[in-house]
Amino acid sequence: MNTILVLTDNSKASKHAARFALAIAQRIKANILLAVICKAKSSADEMVLADGRSENLVEKDKLNCILKDMNHENDFLPELTEIDVSGCDEGQLIRLINEDRIWMIIKGMSDDSPKDALSLNLNSILNRVQCPLILVPETWTLKSIERITYLADLRYCRINIVRFLEELAAPFEAEVSIANLSAKGLPHMADDYALTLFNEVGYNAPYNQLLFNNIKERNLESAIDIIVNGLHSDLLAIVNHRFHFEEILGRYLTDKLPASITVPLVIFPY
Repeated sequence: MNTILVLTDNSKASKHAARFALAIAQRIKANILLAVICKAKSSADEMVLADGRSENLVEKDKLNCILKDMNHENDFLPELTEIDVSGCDEGQLIRLINEDRIWMIIKGMSDDSPKDALSLNLNSILNRVQCPLILVPETWTLKSIERITYLADLRYCRINIVRFLEELAAPFEAEVSIANLSAKGLPHMADDYALTLFNEVGYNAPYNQLLFNNIKERNLESAIDIIVNGLHSDLLAIVNHRFHFEEILGRYLTDKLPASITVPLVIFPY
């Protein structure tokens, strides 16, 4: 059975991302592994109950407890496991991901990084694992997935990525769309040629809701606006360090997503 690893630092963004992970896990029938990347506070706030007993607010609000409560809202109940990786270095975390054959990593992204969060080098992790990473903006409204869009030059479109996205989309009955964006320095692709390449992709990765859009907008920020707001994409997919990655995110991932990325972003290993 597939396992989704959720990196959590006890922030609101982490909780939001974990709820999204649970929604995916319930649809694709996967288990969830919560990897706590910062230690719990040593002295938790307490509230005094009517009978004089005290209740630990941090324990009451533990993400694992929240997800377990939500877990009863669906026919399939994913197994929820929590591990403390706050004492692990990146190498140990990477080994955990690879040895446990994690299917997907999910991390919440906030405009303001929590003061007690451990700063992870997401670039180092992505460069050394075999599964994709989903970055979930805290401001994104949690909803069912209806359309996933893979940003790619069709001349270099990866069939394995299309198949993965189809596997993710199928339980949601969602569309998978390939947004053909010519790689920097290459000419725009004629519609007939783009359709020919798309048909080859469809032959090798058949899916009854596989679509494509030949987008000729050179400004990536404007193109993303079209894809998200015009085509109503709920999830964007790119490849680490290939083509549009640097134009959208810069050379390296940071603690914040660009303002143009308002929906979850899936980054596949190179």
